Amino acid sequence: MKKFEFDPDIVPNLKLGLHSFQIIFSFVAWCMEIGVFRAKDSTINGLNGWTFGVCFLSIPAWIYLVMTPRFDRTRKFAQVHAMLAVDAVFTVLWLSAFATQAHFNAKDLCGKACGVSKAIVALGVFITLLFAATTFISAYTMTYFNFHGNLPGYDNRKIRGGENIDPDKAAFSMAPHDDEAYERVHGEEHEPTGSQFNGNSYNSNSRYNESNPYGADDDDPNNYGALPPRTNTLFDNDTEYNSGGASYANPPAGNAYESNSYNDRPHITNTFDDHHEPVHFPAGNYDRGH
Repeated sequence: MKKFEFDPDIVPNLKLGLHSFQIIFSFVAWCMEIGVFRAKDSTINGLNGWTFGVCFLSIPAWIYLVMTPRFDRTRKFAQVHAMLAVDAVFTVLWLSAFATQAHFNAKDLCGKACGVSKAIVALGVFITLLFAATTFISAYTMTYFNFHGNLPGYDNRKIRGGENIDPDKAAFSMAPHDDEAYERVHGEEHEPTGSQFNGNSYNSNSRYNESNPYGADDDDPNNYGALPPRTNTLFDNDTEYNSGGASYANPPAGNAYESNSYNDRPHITNTFDDHHEPVHFPAGNYDRGH
């Protein structure tokens, strides 16, 4: 026999749906109870008054049970034991509500609105069963919390479709998530397949080869805006900065500064011989009168 497994991620939506039906049925019962109050020969007493009052008492409970666990700031108030207690208490309250309404009908106090009053009893039964279902879910929530330390489906909710988001792409990228997601936009463009150790880094089938580094599409004269053929004769043309026929031979060996136009200096002759003649002061009259 296969073990029954309950998906914890559906708890928030399931509980929200059950409470939504409770609210709808309670609102309908409240409106019908007003009709019973205004019916001819109908009596207003504590029996039908209690049913009417339970509709109002349930509003704070719905706010706590539905809204508190769904938001991060209020989740700290969603105590699992408190939610189980609230669901269980209101199961008993709605059981008493439809029971008192049925007793009201049994005493024939409904006047001309006995059919409406019986419909209220039926709605009360459905609301009681719905609260019993939410009580069971609250018990499961408490058990799950005791084992895992978080609320099932609330603390670990994920973005819808979040498992399909590639972390290497933008969050709102429309690119596909398959094996072809990173291919080039144009199918005719291919990556070079040559080896960088085979003479040149790209083979002859590459669109980035040495003979045409800009691709064949750029030189097609039939394309609008095609570029003129490009050659490597940029430095072979005569310009005001360069002579096309100039050679670029290596300079002769020797002193690199001997023929440099910026560093040509005249030869300086040393007229003093420190080994044969002593140093003399310049000729002049060094006698000064006082």
